[in-house]
Amino acid sequence: MTDKPAHLLSVAHAEGRKTTWFELFFDLVFVTAVAGLASRFGEHYTLAGAVEFAFLFLVLWWLWLGHTFHATRFDEDRLHQRLTGLAQMLAMVIVAYGTGDAFGERVRAFALGIAAFKALLAMSYLSQSHRAGLDRLVKLYAAIYSLQALAWTSSVLVDPDTRLMLWIAAFALDVVSPFIVAKETWRAPPHPEHLPERFGLFTIILLGESFASAAHGLDHAGHLTGEGLAVAACGTALAFLFWTGYFHRARGSSERHVADAASGQKLRLWAYGHIPLYLGIAGMAAGTLFMAHHTHPHGAEPWLYSGAAAMAMFGVTLVAVASRPGDAKPGSARPYIAIALLTAFGGGIGLIGGAPIMALAILLLACLQVFVSVRAANRME
Repeated sequence: MTDKPAHLLSVAHAEGRKTTWFELFFDLVFVTAVAGLASRFGEHYTLAGAVEFAFLFLVLWWLWLGHTFHATRFDEDRLHQRLTGLAQMLAMVIVAYGTGDAFGERVRAFALGIAAFKALLAMSYLSQSHRAGLDRLVKLYAAIYSLQALAWTSSVLVDPDTRLMLWIAAFALDVVSPFIVAKETWRAPPHPEHLPERFGLFTIILLGESFASAAHGLDHAGHLTGEGLAVAACGTALAFLFWTGYFHRARGSSERHVADAASGQKLRLWAYGHIPLYLGIAGMAAGTLFMAHHTHPHGAEPWLYSGAAAMAMFGVTLVAVASRPGDAKPGSARPYIAIALLTAFGGGIGLIGGAPIMALAILLLACLQVFVSVRAANRME
C-alpha cells in the first residue's frame, strides 16, 4: 500500500472533486487585494507604477498559488484546515492593507503579513508529514516557506535597499520552487480537475476587475463622454475576448494529469503561462481605468496599455500550447505571437489618435487572434 503514490490514499484526490465553498470564500480577500493594486496603478499609470504593480501583484499571486497547490493536494475540508485558512485570510487582510503603500509607510504591514502567510503554509505542509512517501516533499516545501517567512520578517529591520534585495530573493525562491520539488511531485501531484478549476476562477476574478475598472474610470471622469465610453466599451469587450480565448480556445481549464516528466513539464508551462496572462489582464484593467478619463495619453501611458494587451495575448498562447495537442506542434504558435507583437506597437496609435482609437485597434487584433484560432481548430477537425 505504501508503494502507491500518496495521492491515491487521500480523499483530497477523489474523482470529480470541485472547488469548495470555503475556497470561494478564501478568494474574496485576494479580490480585495488585487482590486486595490489595480486601482492604485490606474491612478499612478507610469512606468515606475507598472514595475511596482507587477512586483506586488506577483508576490500576492504566489501567496494564492501556495495555498492552492497545498489545498489541491491535501485539503479534506477538516476543521484544522479551515482554521488555518482563516488565519491565512487574516494575514491577507493585513497584506491587502499594506499594498496601499508597500514601499512606504505601510511596509511593515505588507512584509509581516506575507511572513505570517508563508509561516502558515510551512505549518500546513509539516502537518502532512505523516503521509507515507511524502516526507521529503513536505519538508522541502516547509523549508522553502520557512526561509521566505524569515526573509520577509527580517526585511522590516533593515534599510530600504537591503529590504528590497530580501524581497527579490524571497520572490525568486517562489519562482524556482516548482523546479526544486519537481522530482517529488509525482508522489502527490496536483488534482487534475480541481487545480485547473482554481486557476480558471482566479482568471475570472481578474476579468471581472476589468469590468469594475471600466465603471470606475467613467466615474472618475466626472461626466460621461463619448471618448471615455468608447475606451470603457473596448476594455470590457477585450475582457470578454480573453474569457473566450482562455476557456474555449486555449482550454485553459482542461484537466491536468501528471503521470511522467513530460506531463510535469507541460503543467509547469501551463502554470507559468498564467504569469504574462494575469499581468496583462490586470494591466489592461488599470489602463482602462486610467484612459477612460485620460483619453489623450502621452509618454509611456499608451505603451503600457498596448504592452499589457500583448502580454495577455502571449500568455493565452502559452496556455494553449500546454493545453491543446495541435498547438504544441512546432510553428503552430507563430501567428498568435506575431499578433501579440503587433499589438505591443499599438501605443503608437494611442499617441497619434488617442485612447479610443488605440483601444479599438487592440480589440480588432484580439478578434483576429481568436479568429485565427478558430480557423486552425476547424482545419484540424
